[in-house]
Amino acid sequence: MSKKQKTYIGILVVLVIAFLITKIDNNVEKRIQFFQADSAKIASIEISNIKDTLKISKLNGIWKIVSPFEKEANEYQIQNIFTKVLNVKASNLPISENEDSFNTYRVTNSQGTLLRFLDKNDNMLDEVIVGKSSSSKTTPVRRPNENKIFKLEENINYIVTTNTDDWREKTILEIEDYNISKISVLSEISAYELTPSDSVWNYADGKSSLIVSLNNKALLDVLTKLTQLKVNGFVNYEYEVYKEKLAMPSIEIGIELLDGSNHYVRLAMDKDPKYVMQLDNNEEFLYSVYQDWVDIFTKEAMDFK
Repeated sequence: MSKKQKTYIGILVVLVIAFLITKIDNNVEKRIQFFQADSAKIASIEISNIKDTLKISKLNGIWKIVSPFEKEANEYQIQNIFTKVLNVKASNLPISENEDSFNTYRVTNSQGTLLRFLDKNDNMLDEVIVGKSSSSKTTPVRRPNENKIFKLEENINYIVTTNTDDWREKTILEIEDYNISKISVLSEISAYELTPSDSVWNYADGKSSLIVSLNNKALLDVLTKLTQLKVNGFVNYEYEVYKEKLAMPSIEIGIELLDGSNHYVRLAMDKDPKYVMQLDNNEEFLYSVYQDWVDIFTKEAMDFK
């Protein structure tokens, strides 16, 4: 046998051994980080099912819902994607490679939820179909062009949802209290104004006026609610449903700012104890709050003493 033949045989043996090692290694169960997207490159996240599609993108450093409408995204949900979803573990061995199992684990194109990660040029970084199983602690998933179904070690269904209410930021207005020049409140039981003056506030209701300490609880409650105006829920594209109620609101709140701008909040009873809220006469996006929010503003002079 020539030296050249021996060399070829040696190379062949090495390749066979390498193949066998790889084959054996692939059949050894290991825990892996399932998602392959580089978090630093993710610029958009798409979540879709047979009915809806939601797209969130990072614009000028801020994560926003860009479809089906444009609104600031909930920071907590974004953190869940990057800290929980992208870091979720799974076995490297699939729980099934049989297409007949797609229905069992609800990872068909029509039953599952498609999760896609895109870079700034809309190039695909990773995509999976998220299914459901009988376990509340795990999640079956598969990649669209593969039959392999893997089991994630955590339930991510509550995060990977197309429900825009879950993704919207519930703080809809932020104001610094030192920028407020006047707060006007008109409700079914009271009407009053609050205006700042040096280190105190003034209360007036047409019958009486008084100086309000910065430590007054009623004042602090009002300022807390208006400087971080947070809602409980969202009412999209239903203005016509509430038009008549909002024309005769239960309470109206005006906020005037030092720069001459202002905000206007109108609330009408929906179904006790829920109210529908309109901000700055916007007819596309309404909100919902509860009775305890309204109670903060239905005050009288004695509450500010």
